[in-house]
Amino acid sequence: MKMKFIKLFMLPIAAFTLASAAAVSTEQSNESKTTTSMFGYIHNPSELDCVEVSVDCEPGVGQACTAPGGFTAYGLNGTICDQPLKRVN
Repeated sequence: MKMKFIKLFMLPIAAFTLASAAAVSTEQSNESKTTTSMFGYIHNPSELDCVEVSVDCEPGVGQACTAPGGFTAYGLNGTICDQPLKRVN
């Protein structure tokens, strides 16, 4: 009788525990997902001319940061705009 009682309640308890663990592990983060806005520089009209633009990028290598108009944006490295920027999203 005691064994039947244990078997009868173990399956629902195990299912509830598994479902709870799955719910906790898939909970989305409530952290802010704001974009990082910074100043980037585009080559316009030549590579020696750096024009400042606002972009949502960060320094680093990755998917190229593009400015409005389809230009590739770079970070300023001294007086030359050649520092790679990557898109944030």
